[in-house]
Amino acid sequence: MRRLLRETGTGLQRRLGRKQHYMVNSPRQSPKNTSPAGGNYPTNMPGPALDAGKLPVQLGSAVVRGSAPLESEHAKWIGLRKINWVDESGKERTWETSYRKKASDAPDNTAPDAVAILALVSKPNTPLSTIIILQFRPPVNKIVVELPAGLVDKNESVQDAALRELREETGYGDGGNGGEATVEEISDVLVNDPGMSSANMVLAKVSVSVDGSIDVEPEAQQEEGEHIQVQLVPLKGLYKTLTELSNRDGYVVDARLMHLAWGISIQST
Repeated sequence: MRRLLRETGTGLQRRLGRKQHYMVNSPRQSPKNTSPAGGNYPTNMPGPALDAGKLPVQLGSAVVRGSAPLESEHAKWIGLRKINWVDESGKERTWETSYRKKASDAPDNTAPDAVAILALVSKPNTPLSTIIILQFRPPVNKIVVELPAGLVDKNESVQDAALRELREETGYGDGGNGGEATVEEISDVLVNDPGMSSANMVLAKVSVSVDGSIDVEPEAQQEEGEHIQVQLVPLKGLYKTLTELSNRDGYVVDARLMHLAWGISIQST
């Protein structure tokens, strides 16, 4: 799987009918210290509510052991660039920015780096739902709640990349237990953090139709090195679910996903 960032650890296992606990990166817990402050001390904590089925092995047990400055020429995935530009008043200025190293990394490139997938899952006797994923992200030293997403391969269409990433990360759209997936709409190219990086992506709206007679969770096809937990959430309850997860020690929600959920919540009020 072509992830936006590379992770360590892999594997899935089935655990049915048992209360789950996860190891979450956080400081040592005490009555006066119950919130994360950048420490790396594993602490047993209850995991979020899950669909019965597959669970990643020890989600959250990954540990950041240290960090150090990295020169751009020694980096494999990300580079640094200085931009010389002239502002609206005619004053010359400079800007420091990062970019993703890839075949088409020219500053004027308009092709998307990546695709995120908003899956709308239809299943008999189940409210319209969407898919979120949880995985440890070393840059923030937390478990991040996100939409399924990944890089668009060279010579790969955005539509194909969206279906591939959905299938690999979640198992949905595999034609079996994960149902049939269809790309309904692709957004224009969207920027992620333009004050810091030229990284961009598109958002794919994908409809997934699941056969209600099959009561088996789809089998994800995650690559070696990935620990991704999949969660199916009713669309109308997305904001509440994200709020509950963000209140957990060691968890954080991707801003773009929260913006989406908040918008849905406002519209329904």
